[in-house]
Amino acid sequence: MKQKRVYMDYAAATPLDPRVLKKMMPYLGERFGNPSSLHAEGRLAKEAIDSARKDIAKALSVLPDEIIFTGSGTESAALALYGIAKKYPTGHIITTLLEHAATIENVYALQKEGHRATIVDAEKNGVVNSKQIEIELQKNTVLVSVVYVNNEIGSIQPLSNIARMMRKERNRRKAAGEHAPLYFHTDACQATEYMPLFIPRLGVDLLTINASKIYGPKGIGVLYKRRGIEIAPFWEGGGQEQGFRSGTEYVAGIVGFAEALQLAEKRKQKECARMARLQQYFLKEIYRLMPRAVLQGPPLGMSRIPNNINIIIPNVSTQTLVLYLDERGVAASAGSACASNKKNAKEEGMRFSMGRHTTRADIDYTVSALCDSIEILKS
Repeated sequence: MKQKRVYMDYAAATPLDPRVLKKMMPYLGERFGNPSSLHAEGRLAKEAIDSARKDIAKALSVLPDEIIFTGSGTESAALALYGIAKKYPTGHIITTLLEHAATIENVYALQKEGHRATIVDAEKNGVVNSKQIEIELQKNTVLVSVVYVNNEIGSIQPLSNIARMMRKERNRRKAAGEHAPLYFHTDACQATEYMPLFIPRLGVDLLTINASKIYGPKGIGVLYKRRGIEIAPFWEGGGQEQGFRSGTEYVAGIVGFAEALQLAEKRKQKECARMARLQQYFLKEIYRLMPRAVLQGPPLGMSRIPNNINIIIPNVSTQTLVLYLDERGVAASAGSACASNKKNAKEEGMRFSMGRHTTRADIDYTVSALCDSIEILKS
């Protein structure tokens, strides 16, 4: 008899929605043209990209020419960071310890190249204080990059508060006759499925999202870049994506991204409410059966994404627990899937991230498997 599998790692990757795959299929087959070609096959591919770009721009309430397609969320974040750093080599960058590796590791790399950067710590609940960022602002600060939702503990960052503080600083610079620009970037990959993406309200100048977190294809990301912002490209080539990301576009992935984003927007409010109910039930069951468990990050319902549960079980190896759960049919992760192989990682929690296919029965099975695994480890 086939073992039951329960997937609790939607923060790492989501399954491809069949409706998304259906939209992609023609561009994986008969509509194979290169969008840079002038013939009919090329024009058909280019029209698909243009249509997808418009749909994504509409979902974000921005202009189509502000959408740059990249190969992943990581590449999108790196393009924002390197693009600004290379354009303003004497500028100062501020980011936080809450960032995904896509941001923090590239900031470390920029520091090794001689760029100046300040990395701000978060409050105890995993939320950054906008006042702390304000304190670290310098006259030559050109970029502030703060993640929208932390990928490990699900904490939601106060982007609007940071944006207001940065507008104040821009006004001060203008009044003082200072000419250094100041841009705001956010990695919104973990936020796309559940959080508002109305960019005018968020107040960001650059935004990173990817498709693999919203039931779209892997290997495709987007960088929103506000019109008028100048950045340097990673490399030269055929000049695709306004010269910022040369290389033949992944047409099927772009079409799939647009479809996945539209589907996510349509069901966002309903799915958020369903997730919040499951999240409350999940934590209640954990505390009932494992009273020593400690929730990491903000309390439920307070600056926390509704699909995330991250707990520490005292005196239990999280890495080993992941393997024991996998043997029992439960897929979860230790902290971040992208950082779980670091030898110098601090004490990590067990991250359970739910998604569209998660049911209450899945939670019951997961908690039971968790209890069994802990008992075996302790014995």
